[in-house]
Amino acid sequence: MNKIKTYFLFACIAVLSYSCSSSSEQVTAADLDMVEVQAGNFTMGISADNRRKVTRGIAQPVALDGFRISRVPVSQALWVKVMGKNPSQVEDLDAPVDMVSWVDVQKFLKRLGKITGESYLLPTEAQWEYAQKQLGDKNFTAVGEWCRDSYDEVPEDATKDDYFVPMSLMVNPEGPKETSVKVVRTTLERMGVESHTRRTHVGFRLVQATDNVLTEAMLEVLDGTKIVKEKIDATDGEPEVFTVGDASFKMVKVEGGNFVMGFDITRDNPYLDFTVPDNEKNPHQVTLDDFAIGESEVTVGLWYAVMGSLPYLNDINEPEKPVGNVSWYDCQVFLRKLNSLTGRTFRLPTEAEWEYAARGGQRSRRYGFSGGNDMKSVMWFLDNADSKTRVVKTRKPNELGLYDMCGNVWEWCYDRAAEYTADPAVNPSGAIEGGTRILRGGSCASRWDACRISNRSYMPGKNFKGTFGLRLAL
Repeated sequence: MNKIKTYFLFACIAVLSYSCSSSSEQVTAADLDMVEVQAGNFTMGISADNRRKVTRGIAQPVALDGFRISRVPVSQALWVKVMGKNPSQVEDLDAPVDMVSWVDVQKFLKRLGKITGESYLLPTEAQWEYAQKQLGDKNFTAVGEWCRDSYDEVPEDATKDDYFVPMSLMVNPEGPKETSVKVVRTTLERMGVESHTRRTHVGFRLVQATDNVLTEAMLEVLDGTKIVKEKIDATDGEPEVFTVGDASFKMVKVEGGNFVMGFDITRDNPYLDFTVPDNEKNPHQVTLDDFAIGESEVTVGLWYAVMGSLPYLNDINEPEKPVGNVSWYDCQVFLRKLNSLTGRTFRLPTEAEWEYAARGGQRSRRYGFSGGNDMKSVMWFLDNADSKTRVVKTRKPNELGLYDMCGNVWEWCYDRAAEYTADPAVNPSGAIEGGTRILRGGSCASRWDACRISNRSYMPGKNFKGTFGLRLAL
Protein backbone atom coordinates (compact mmCIF):
# COMPACT_ATOMS: atom_id res chain seq x y z
CA MET A 1 0.00 0.00 0.00
CA ASN A 2 2.82 2.41 0.88
CA LYS A 3 4.44 1.68 -2.50
CA ILE A 4 1.17 2.54 -4.24
CA LYS A 5 0.94 5.82 -2.31
CA THR A 6 4.53 6.65 -3.12
CA TYR A 7 3.99 5.89 -6.81
CA PHE A 8 0.83 8.01 -6.82
CA LEU A 9 2.67 10.92 -5.15
CA PHE A 10 5.48 10.86 -7.71
CA ALA A 11 2.94 10.67 -10.51
CA CYS A 12 1.18 13.79 -9.18
CA ILE A 13 4.49 15.63 -8.93
CA ALA A 14 5.33 14.66 -12.50
CA VAL A 15 1.95 15.89 -13.75
CA LEU A 16 2.35 19.18 -11.90
CA SER A 17 5.89 19.61 -13.19
CA TYR A 18 4.75 18.97 -16.74
CA SER A 19 1.84 21.35 -16.26
CA CYS A 20 4.12 24.14 -15.03
CA SER A 21 6.63 23.49 -17.81
CA SER A 22 3.86 23.49 -20.39
CA SER A 23 2.39 26.75 -19.03
CA SER A 24 5.82 28.36 -19.03
CA GLU A 25 6.16 27.62 -22.73
CA GLN A 26 2.67 28.92 -23.43
CA VAL A 27 3.03 32.30 -21.67
CA THR A 28 4.93 34.35 -24.21
CA ALA A 29 6.00 37.97 -24.49
CA ALA A 30 3.18 38.42 -26.99
CA ASP A 31 0.68 37.26 -24.34
CA LEU A 32 1.99 39.85 -21.88
CA ASP A 33 2.46 42.67 -24.46
CA MET A 34 4.42 44.92 -22.10
CA VAL A 35 5.36 48.47 -23.17
CA GLU A 36 7.89 50.87 -21.67
CA VAL A 37 6.81 54.09 -19.95
CA GLN A 38 9.62 56.55 -19.25
CA ALA A 39 10.17 58.31 -15.93
CA GLY A 40 8.45 61.68 -15.82
CA ASN A 41 5.83 63.87 -14.23
CA PHE A 42 2.18 64.71 -14.77
CA THR A 43 -0.84 66.19 -13.01
CA MET A 44 -2.89 63.36 -11.57
CA GLY A 45 -6.65 63.67 -11.28
CA ILE A 46 -7.15 65.58 -14.56
CA SER A 47 -7.97 64.30 -18.05
CA ALA A 48 -5.08 64.19 -20.51
CA ASP A 49 -6.34 67.28 -22.34
CA ASN A 50 -6.76 69.30 -19.12
CA ARG A 51 -10.51 69.45 -19.74
CA ARG A 52 -12.15 67.43 -16.96
CA LYS A 53 -11.45 66.33 -13.41
CA VAL A 54 -11.44 62.67 -12.40
CA THR A 55 -14.52 61.87 -10.32
CA ARG A 56 -13.58 61.47 -6.64
CA GLY A 57 -10.05 62.64 -7.43
CA ILE A 58 -7.99 65.71 -6.58
CA ALA A 59 -5.58 67.35 -9.00
CA GLN A 60 -2.05 66.85 -7.70
CA PRO A 61 1.45 66.91 -9.22
CA VAL A 62 3.15 63.50 -9.38
CA ALA A 63 6.58 62.30 -10.52
CA LEU A 64 7.17 58.62 -11.28
CA ASP A 65 10.02 56.25 -12.03
CA GLY A 66 9.77 54.47 -15.36
CA PHE A 67 8.01 51.11 -15.61
CA ARG A 68 6.65 48.53 -18.03
CA ILE A 69 2.91 48.02 -18.27
CA SER A 70 0.73 45.72 -20.37
CA ARG A 71 -0.57 47.60 -23.39
CA VAL A 72 -4.09 46.24 -22.87
CA PRO A 73 -5.84 44.62 -19.89
CA VAL A 74 -5.01 40.97 -19.18
CA SER A 75 -6.99 38.81 -21.58
CA GLN A 76 -9.18 35.83 -20.81
CA ALA A 77 -6.73 33.71 -22.82
CA LEU A 78 -3.80 34.67 -20.59
CA TRP A 79 -5.85 34.10 -17.45
CA VAL A 80 -6.76 30.59 -18.65
CA LYS A 81 -3.10 29.80 -19.46
CA VAL A 82 -2.08 30.77 -15.95
CA MET A 83 -5.11 29.80 -13.84
CA GLY A 84 -6.77 27.07 -15.90
CA LYS A 85 -10.36 28.33 -15.80
CA ASN A 86 -12.15 31.32 -17.32
CA PRO A 87 -14.19 33.27 -14.73
CA SER A 88 -15.47 35.89 -17.17
CA GLN A 89 -19.17 36.67 -17.52
CA VAL A 90 -19.06 36.38 -21.32
CA GLU A 91 -16.44 34.04 -22.75
CA ASP A 92 -14.22 35.62 -25.40
CA LEU A 93 -10.57 34.67 -25.12
CA ASP A 94 -9.44 37.87 -26.88
CA ALA A 95 -11.41 40.12 -24.51
CA PRO A 96 -10.23 41.34 -21.08
CA VAL A 97 -10.84 38.94 -18.23
CA ASP A 98 -13.44 40.13 -15.71
CA MET A 99 -15.27 38.76 -12.66
CA VAL A 100 -11.91 38.62 -10.86
CA SER A 101 -11.42 40.17 -7.45
CA TRP A 102 -8.34 42.03 -6.26
CA VAL A 103 -7.52 38.96 -4.15
CA ASP A 104 -7.91 36.70 -7.21
CA VAL A 105 -5.48 38.92 -9.09
CA GLN A 106 -2.84 38.51 -6.36
CA LYS A 107 -3.06 34.73 -6.82
CA PHE A 108 -2.72 35.16 -10.58
CA LEU A 109 0.35 37.37 -10.16
CA LYS A 110 2.00 34.87 -7.83
CA ARG A 111 1.39 31.98 -10.22
CA LEU A 112 2.49 34.01 -13.26
CA GLY A 113 5.71 34.82 -11.44
CA LYS A 114 6.42 31.15 -10.83
CA ILE A 115 5.74 30.31 -14.47
CA THR A 116 7.87 33.08 -15.96
CA GLY A 117 10.49 33.57 -13.27
CA GLU A 118 9.73 37.29 -13.26
CA SER A 119 7.91 39.58 -10.83
CA TYR A 120 4.64 41.26 -11.82
CA LEU A 121 2.41 43.62 -9.85
CA LEU A 122 -0.76 45.60 -10.27
CA PRO A 123 0.00 49.19 -11.24
CA THR A 124 -0.37 51.84 -8.60
CA GLU A 125 -3.16 54.29 -9.35
CA ALA A 126 -0.54 56.89 -10.27
CA GLN A 127 1.19 54.47 -12.67
CA TRP A 128 -2.17 53.53 -14.19
CA GLU A 129 -3.19 57.14 -14.84
CA TYR A 130 0.25 58.16 -16.10
CA ALA A 131 0.30 55.22 -18.53
CA GLN A 132 -3.20 56.14 -19.69
CA LYS A 133 -1.99 59.64 -20.51
CA GLN A 134 1.14 58.33 -22.25
CA LEU A 135 -0.46 55.52 -24.26
CA GLY A 136 -3.80 57.18 -25.03
CA ASP A 137 -7.39 56.78 -23.87
CA LYS A 138 -8.32 54.17 -26.51
CA ASN A 139 -6.28 51.48 -24.70
CA PHE A 140 -7.96 52.19 -21.36
CA THR A 141 -11.69 52.08 -22.04
CA ALA A 142 -12.52 48.35 -22.26
CA VAL A 143 -13.03 47.72 -18.53
CA GLY A 144 -12.53 49.29 -15.15
CA GLU A 145 -9.17 48.16 -13.78
CA TRP A 146 -7.89 47.16 -10.36
CA CYS A 147 -4.97 49.16 -8.99
CA ARG A 148 -2.52 48.19 -6.25
CA ASP A 149 -3.52 51.04 -3.93
CA SER A 150 -5.97 51.05 -1.11
CA TYR A 151 -8.76 53.56 -1.69
CA ASP A 152 -8.87 56.93 0.03
CA GLU A 153 -11.84 59.28 -0.03
CA VAL A 154 -11.46 62.94 -0.92
CA PRO A 155 -10.86 64.62 2.47
CA GLU A 156 -14.03 65.98 4.05
CA ASP A 157 -12.48 69.42 4.45
CA ALA A 158 -11.47 69.58 0.77
CA THR A 159 -13.25 72.29 -1.17
CA LYS A 160 -15.46 71.36 -4.08
CA ASP A 161 -13.03 73.24 -6.29
CA ASP A 162 -9.47 72.77 -5.05
CA TYR A 163 -8.07 74.90 -7.87
CA PHE A 164 -6.36 77.37 -5.56
CA VAL A 165 -5.01 74.78 -3.11
CA PRO A 166 -1.21 74.38 -3.48
CA MET A 167 0.12 70.82 -3.39
CA SER A 168 3.69 69.62 -3.19
CA LEU A 169 5.10 67.16 -5.71
CA MET A 170 4.34 63.53 -4.86
CA VAL A 171 7.10 61.09 -5.87
CA ASN A 172 6.09 57.47 -6.65
CA PRO A 173 2.92 57.57 -4.49
CA GLU A 174 1.32 54.26 -3.50
CA GLY A 175 -1.87 55.40 -1.79
CA PRO A 176 -2.87 55.26 1.89
CA LYS A 177 -2.20 52.63 4.53
CA GLU A 178 -3.32 49.12 3.55
CA THR A 179 -7.08 48.54 3.76
CA SER A 180 -9.47 45.97 2.24
CA VAL A 181 -11.01 48.59 -0.07
CA LYS A 182 -8.98 48.98 -3.25
CA VAL A 183 -8.94 51.42 -6.16
CA VAL A 184 -10.69 50.60 -9.44
CA ARG A 185 -10.00 53.10 -12.21
CA THR A 186 -11.47 54.26 -15.47
CA THR A 187 -10.19 57.22 -17.46
CA LEU A 188 -12.39 59.73 -15.61
CA GLU A 189 -13.48 57.94 -12.43
CA ARG A 190 -11.88 56.37 -9.38
CA MET A 191 -13.90 53.95 -7.25
CA GLY A 192 -13.37 52.14 -3.97
CA VAL A 193 -14.23 48.41 -4.22
CA GLU A 194 -13.91 45.71 -1.57
CA SER A 195 -10.93 43.49 -2.45
CA HIS A 196 -12.97 40.23 -2.51
CA THR A 197 -15.60 41.64 -4.89
CA ARG A 198 -15.95 40.21 -8.40
CA ARG A 199 -17.62 42.42 -10.97
CA THR A 200 -18.40 42.35 -14.65
CA HIS A 201 -16.32 44.77 -16.68
CA VAL A 202 -13.63 45.03 -14.00
CA GLY A 203 -10.23 43.61 -14.99
CA PHE A 204 -6.58 44.56 -14.57
CA ARG A 205 -3.20 44.93 -16.24
CA LEU A 206 0.38 44.10 -15.27
CA VAL A 207 3.30 46.29 -14.33
CA GLN A 208 7.04 45.76 -13.83
CA ALA A 209 9.75 48.04 -12.52
CA THR A 210 12.60 49.16 -14.82
CA ASP A 211 15.98 50.83 -14.42
CA ASN A 212 14.60 54.08 -15.87
CA VAL A 213 14.24 55.97 -12.60
CA LEU A 214 13.80 59.64 -11.76
CA THR A 215 17.14 61.38 -11.72
CA GLU A 216 18.22 63.75 -9.00
CA ALA A 217 18.55 66.47 -11.64
CA MET A 218 14.95 65.99 -12.77
CA LEU A 219 13.63 66.12 -9.21
CA GLU A 220 15.71 69.20 -8.42
CA VAL A 221 14.09 71.03 -11.33
CA LEU A 222 10.58 69.88 -10.39
CA ASP A 223 11.11 70.72 -6.73
CA GLY A 224 12.50 74.14 -7.57
CA THR A 225 15.78 73.59 -5.75
CA LYS A 226 18.04 73.88 -8.79
CA ILE A 227 17.80 75.44 -12.23
CA VAL A 228 19.89 74.04 -15.07
CA LYS A 229 21.09 76.72 -17.51
CA GLU A 230 23.09 76.71 -20.69
CA LYS A 231 26.05 79.07 -20.88
CA ILE A 232 24.91 81.85 -23.22
CA ASP A 233 27.20 84.43 -24.83
CA ALA A 234 25.12 87.39 -26.00
CA THR A 235 28.12 89.32 -27.41
CA ASP A 236 27.22 88.85 -31.08
CA GLY A 237 23.54 89.57 -30.44
CA GLU A 238 22.46 87.17 -33.21
CA PRO A 239 19.25 85.27 -32.34
CA GLU A 240 19.07 81.50 -32.79
CA VAL A 241 16.29 79.99 -34.90
CA PHE A 242 15.01 76.48 -34.17
CA THR A 243 12.66 74.27 -36.15
CA VAL A 244 10.66 71.34 -34.76
CA GLY A 245 8.40 69.66 -37.28
CA ASP A 246 6.45 72.41 -39.03
CA ALA A 247 7.08 74.98 -36.29
CA SER A 248 9.95 77.46 -36.10
CA PHE A 249 10.79 79.78 -33.22
CA LYS A 250 13.46 82.35 -32.43
CA MET A 251 15.48 82.74 -29.25
CA VAL A 252 16.71 86.30 -28.61
CA LYS A 253 20.03 86.68 -26.79
CA VAL A 254 19.92 89.08 -23.86
CA GLU A 255 23.08 90.68 -22.52
CA GLY A 256 23.15 90.44 -18.74
CA GLY A 257 23.63 93.31 -16.38
CA ASN A 258 22.17 95.12 -13.39
CA PHE A 259 18.64 96.42 -12.94
CA VAL A 260 16.19 97.34 -10.21
CA MET A 261 13.55 94.64 -9.82
CA GLY A 262 10.14 95.52 -8.38
CA PHE A 263 7.86 98.57 -8.58
CA ASP A 264 9.59 101.95 -8.82
CA ILE A 265 7.23 104.95 -8.93
CA THR A 266 9.68 107.00 -11.00
CA ARG A 267 9.76 104.31 -13.68
CA ASP A 268 6.68 102.10 -13.48
CA ASN A 269 3.82 104.56 -12.89
CA PRO A 270 1.54 104.40 -15.98
CA TYR A 271 -0.16 107.70 -14.93
CA LEU A 272 -3.40 105.94 -14.03
CA ASP A 273 -4.73 105.35 -10.54
CA PHE A 274 -4.03 101.94 -9.01
CA THR A 275 -2.84 100.50 -5.72
CA VAL A 276 0.64 99.02 -5.77
CA PRO A 277 0.44 95.43 -4.45
CA ASP A 278 2.66 94.64 -1.49
CA ASN A 279 4.40 91.84 -3.41
CA GLU A 280 5.92 94.42 -5.82
CA LYS A 281 7.41 96.54 -3.06
CA ASN A 282 11.01 96.53 -1.86
CA PRO A 283 12.60 97.31 -5.24
CA HIS A 284 16.08 95.82 -5.18
CA GLN A 285 19.23 95.50 -7.26
CA VAL A 286 19.55 92.32 -9.34
CA THR A 287 22.53 91.16 -11.41
CA LEU A 288 22.00 88.66 -14.23
CA ASP A 289 24.27 86.71 -16.57
CA ASP A 290 23.60 86.55 -20.30
CA PHE A 291 20.64 84.39 -21.31
CA ALA A 292 18.30 83.83 -24.25
CA ILE A 293 14.52 84.15 -24.26
CA GLY A 294 11.76 83.36 -26.73
CA GLU A 295 10.89 86.10 -29.21
CA SER A 296 7.24 85.24 -28.56
CA GLU A 297 5.20 83.01 -26.33
CA VAL A 298 5.17 79.29 -27.17
CA THR A 299 2.57 78.86 -29.90
CA VAL A 300 -0.10 76.25 -30.47
CA GLY A 301 1.87 75.05 -33.50
CA LEU A 302 5.09 74.54 -31.54
CA TRP A 303 3.33 72.77 -28.68
CA TYR A 304 1.67 70.40 -31.15
CA ALA A 305 4.95 69.76 -33.00
CA VAL A 306 6.60 68.74 -29.73
CA MET A 307 3.76 66.97 -27.93
CA GLY A 308 1.65 65.57 -30.78
CA SER A 309 -1.53 66.78 -29.09
CA LEU A 310 -3.02 69.96 -27.65
CA PRO A 311 -4.56 70.94 -24.32
CA TYR A 312 -8.26 71.79 -24.26
CA LEU A 313 -9.27 75.17 -25.73
CA ASN A 314 -6.39 75.19 -28.24
CA ASP A 315 -7.05 74.87 -31.99
CA ILE A 316 -4.49 73.38 -34.40
CA ASN A 317 -6.07 75.54 -37.10
CA GLU A 318 -4.76 78.58 -35.18
CA PRO A 319 -1.09 77.58 -34.89
CA GLU A 320 0.24 81.13 -34.38
CA LYS A 321 -1.80 81.82 -31.27
CA PRO A 322 -0.08 81.27 -27.91
CA VAL A 323 -0.77 77.88 -26.36
CA GLY A 324 -2.86 78.10 -23.18
CA ASN A 325 -4.49 75.87 -20.61
CA VAL A 326 -1.14 74.53 -19.41
CA SER A 327 0.09 74.15 -15.84
CA TRP A 328 3.64 74.71 -14.60
CA TYR A 329 4.06 70.94 -14.50
CA ASP A 330 2.72 70.61 -18.06
CA CYS A 331 5.45 73.04 -19.08
CA GLN A 332 8.07 70.71 -17.58
CA VAL A 333 6.79 67.80 -19.66
CA PHE A 334 6.90 69.98 -22.78
CA LEU A 335 10.42 71.20 -22.01
CA ARG A 336 11.73 67.69 -21.42
CA LYS A 337 10.38 66.54 -24.80
CA LEU A 338 11.62 69.68 -26.58
CA ASN A 339 15.09 69.14 -25.12
CA SER A 340 15.15 65.51 -26.26
CA LEU A 341 14.27 66.66 -29.80
CA THR A 342 16.78 69.52 -29.98
CA GLY A 343 19.62 68.41 -27.71
CA ARG A 344 19.46 71.78 -25.93
CA THR A 345 18.46 72.79 -22.39
CA PHE A 346 15.33 74.89 -22.81
CA ARG A 347 13.65 75.95 -19.57
CA LEU A 348 11.29 78.51 -18.15
CA PRO A 349 12.82 81.93 -17.49
CA THR A 350 13.41 82.93 -13.91
CA GLU A 351 11.18 85.73 -12.71
CA ALA A 352 14.18 88.09 -12.68
CA GLU A 353 15.11 87.18 -16.25
CA TRP A 354 11.50 87.67 -17.34
CA GLU A 355 11.28 91.15 -15.80
CA TYR A 356 14.69 92.22 -17.09
CA ALA A 357 13.79 91.09 -20.62
CA ALA A 358 10.33 92.68 -20.45
CA ARG A 359 11.95 95.99 -19.44
CA GLY A 360 14.24 95.82 -22.47
CA GLY A 361 17.44 94.74 -20.71
CA GLN A 362 20.27 97.22 -21.13
CA ARG A 363 18.28 99.00 -23.86
CA SER A 364 15.40 99.80 -21.50
CA ARG A 365 13.53 103.07 -22.03
CA ARG A 366 11.82 102.69 -18.64
CA TYR A 367 8.31 101.96 -19.83
CA GLY A 368 5.55 100.71 -17.53
CA PHE A 369 4.53 98.09 -20.13
CA SER A 370 6.82 96.02 -22.30
CA GLY A 371 7.39 98.03 -25.48
CA GLY A 372 5.82 101.34 -24.47
CA ASN A 373 3.21 103.14 -22.41
CA ASP A 374 0.59 103.17 -25.20
CA MET A 375 -1.22 100.11 -23.92
CA LYS A 376 -3.32 99.23 -26.96
CA SER A 377 -0.35 99.30 -29.31
CA VAL A 378 1.93 97.01 -27.28
CA MET A 379 -0.36 94.39 -25.76
CA TRP A 380 -3.56 92.38 -26.08
CA PHE A 381 -5.57 92.91 -22.88
CA LEU A 382 -9.17 93.21 -21.75
CA ASP A 383 -9.82 96.54 -23.46
CA ASN A 384 -8.82 95.46 -26.98
CA ALA A 385 -8.78 91.64 -27.05
CA ASP A 386 -12.31 90.78 -25.89
CA SER A 387 -10.74 88.16 -23.56
CA LYS A 388 -9.57 86.10 -26.56
CA THR A 389 -5.97 85.15 -27.28
CA ARG A 390 -4.54 86.67 -30.44
CA VAL A 391 -1.88 85.69 -32.96
CA VAL A 392 1.57 86.35 -31.52
CA LYS A 393 3.75 89.20 -32.76
CA THR A 394 0.81 91.39 -33.84
CA ARG A 395 1.54 94.15 -31.30
CA LYS A 396 4.69 96.28 -31.14
CA PRO A 397 7.83 94.59 -29.80
CA ASN A 398 9.90 95.96 -26.94
CA GLU A 399 13.46 97.29 -27.08
CA LEU A 400 14.91 93.77 -27.43
CA GLY A 401 12.51 92.74 -30.17
CA LEU A 402 10.35 90.63 -27.82
CA TYR A 403 6.61 90.42 -28.42
CA ASP A 404 3.65 89.97 -26.07
CA MET A 405 5.65 90.13 -22.86
CA CYS A 406 2.59 91.94 -21.55
CA GLY A 407 -0.88 90.60 -22.35
CA ASN A 408 -2.12 87.71 -24.55
CA VAL A 409 -1.38 84.88 -22.05
CA TRP A 410 0.12 84.79 -18.59
CA GLU A 411 3.61 83.28 -18.68
CA TRP A 412 4.85 80.75 -16.14
CA CYS A 413 8.26 81.49 -14.64
CA TYR A 414 10.57 78.95 -13.04
CA ASP A 415 10.41 80.42 -9.54
CA ARG A 416 8.42 79.50 -6.52
CA ALA A 417 6.71 82.56 -5.09
CA ALA A 418 8.41 84.65 -2.42
CA GLU A 419 8.09 88.21 -1.17
CA TYR A 420 10.80 90.65 -2.19
CA THR A 421 13.44 91.85 0.22
CA ALA A 422 15.58 94.96 -0.29
CA ASP A 423 18.73 92.82 -0.48
CA PRO A 424 20.65 92.73 -3.77
CA ALA A 425 20.66 89.39 -5.60
CA VAL A 426 22.69 87.63 -8.29
CA ASN A 427 20.84 85.32 -10.70
CA PRO A 428 17.97 84.68 -8.26
CA SER A 429 15.62 81.78 -8.93
CA GLY A 430 13.00 82.13 -6.20
CA ALA A 431 12.21 80.29 -2.99
CA ILE A 432 13.16 76.63 -2.54
CA GLU A 433 9.98 75.79 -0.60
CA GLY A 434 6.30 76.54 -1.07
CA GLY A 435 3.42 75.40 -3.22
CA THR A 436 2.95 78.35 -5.57
CA ARG A 437 4.74 79.42 -8.76
CA ILE A 438 5.11 82.78 -10.47
CA LEU A 439 3.06 83.95 -13.45
CA ARG A 440 3.93 87.19 -15.22
CA GLY A 441 2.65 89.56 -17.89
CA GLY A 442 -1.14 89.48 -17.64
CA SER A 443 -3.38 88.23 -20.43
CA CYS A 444 -6.04 89.04 -23.00
CA ALA A 445 -8.58 88.80 -20.18
CA SER A 446 -6.68 91.02 -17.73
CA ARG A 447 -7.18 94.65 -16.79
CA TRP A 448 -4.36 96.98 -17.75
CA ASP A 449 -2.90 97.07 -14.23
CA ALA A 450 -2.35 93.28 -14.21
CA CYS A 451 -0.29 93.67 -17.40
CA ARG A 452 2.24 96.09 -15.93
CA ILE A 453 5.84 94.85 -16.14
CA SER A 454 6.26 94.81 -12.36
CA ASN A 455 2.98 93.00 -11.65
CA ARG A 456 3.34 89.54 -10.08
CA SER A 457 0.83 86.71 -9.81
CA TYR A 458 1.13 83.53 -7.73
CA MET A 459 -0.62 80.26 -8.54
CA PRO A 460 -0.24 76.57 -7.56
CA GLY A 461 1.91 74.88 -10.18
CA LYS A 462 -0.76 72.25 -10.89
CA ASN A 463 -3.28 74.88 -12.02
CA PHE A 464 -4.16 75.57 -15.62
CA LYS A 465 -6.40 78.03 -17.42
CA GLY A 466 -7.06 79.08 -20.98
CA THR A 467 -4.87 82.15 -20.42
CA PHE A 468 -1.90 80.35 -18.79
CA GLY A 469 0.99 79.82 -21.22
CA LEU A 470 4.78 80.02 -21.33
CA ARG A 471 7.86 81.52 -22.96
CA LEU A 472 11.11 79.64 -23.45
CA ALA A 473 14.52 80.50 -22.03
CA LEU A 474 18.05 79.17 -22.45
